[in-house]
Amino acid sequence: MIKLKDILKESKVSYLTEAFKSKLLRKFSMNNRGSLDRDLYSYLATQGLEASKIEDNQITKQSRLPGKGVAIAVASKKVTLYAKGNRYWESNLEIDKGTIVCVFKDGKSLWYTRSWRSKDIQVKNPTAYGSEDMRTFGLNKYGWQSPNSVKKIDGIQFYKISLDEDMPYMGAKEIRKLRMDIKSGSWKWRTDNDFKSENERRYKDAITNLYDDPAKVKGVIKKTKDYANKLITGLVGGKPNAVSYSVTKNMKMDPKNESDVMRALSDITTAMVKFYEQVDYYKSDLERDKQDKERYPDNKYMGREAERRGKEIARMSNTITSGAFARVW
Repeated sequence: MIKLKDILKESKVSYLTEAFKSKLLRKFSMNNRGSLDRDLYSYLATQGLEASKIEDNQITKQSRLPGKGVAIAVASKKVTLYAKGNRYWESNLEIDKGTIVCVFKDGKSLWYTRSWRSKDIQVKNPTAYGSEDMRTFGLNKYGWQSPNSVKKIDGIQFYKISLDEDMPYMGAKEIRKLRMDIKSGSWKWRTDNDFKSENERRYKDAITNLYDDPAKVKGVIKKTKDYANKLITGLVGGKPNAVSYSVTKNMKMDPKNESDVMRALSDITTAMVKFYEQVDYYKSDLERDKQDKERYPDNKYMGREAERRGKEIARMSNTITSGAFARVW
């Protein structure tokens, strides 16, 4: 007897797979044990990846787990996964050729859960609060979810999908054309390339003559610069990514609402102007500290301004890269 729920389930699979150009992704998404479903592709969309545009020649098969990109671990032959741990209800499981065991991103297992408040899935660390409700994409077999375990499966193969921004399937939206310039102080721009060009120029100016500065502070400056570029690429450059998705979600911003987007663009520009101002002050503090230490070698309280400024730069960087850049003014 054919049940209604089976018909509905089958229709959902058909709707999902018909849109794929890739025969491999269609195969991986068929309605069988360990197959992929809409949850994975919805998550990948937040990373800027549009699965329906991927073609088979853009998926590479390899025997080793790649350290970058998305990797789908697939059994190349029938194999038994033996029960692990002290859970008495676990048993050995024989899986067929073609079973998807797990999915990885940048060499790490993708763990997810679904909030009871939201239909959206949440991908996060399995050690976080609520981890008992978390699972992995694919088979989700206990004891066979970590990279080390999956790599030991006889005949396991990894199908890699690159997340490089220049791939044709990265970025589902058209480039946003702003009708007016975004301006904060002397920083004025209209296209994502304009913003990134000015951001790179200010970054290079910021780190010039900081050779005596600890690498940690230079790293903070680069991290902030890269975050701003990612955000602009996602909001304006036509390539949505994890940064732009997080900002639009946390700010409850409608990416189709031009006034919402313009406000966010203005806020990040102002925040970066203020950030680079602090870096300029920091460079002056370094020189002043050097003079003070030479002038007052026995005074431990002199020559500490750059240290205090460095902490302020780190605090400001954390505010910006957490998506709260509107608070920087």
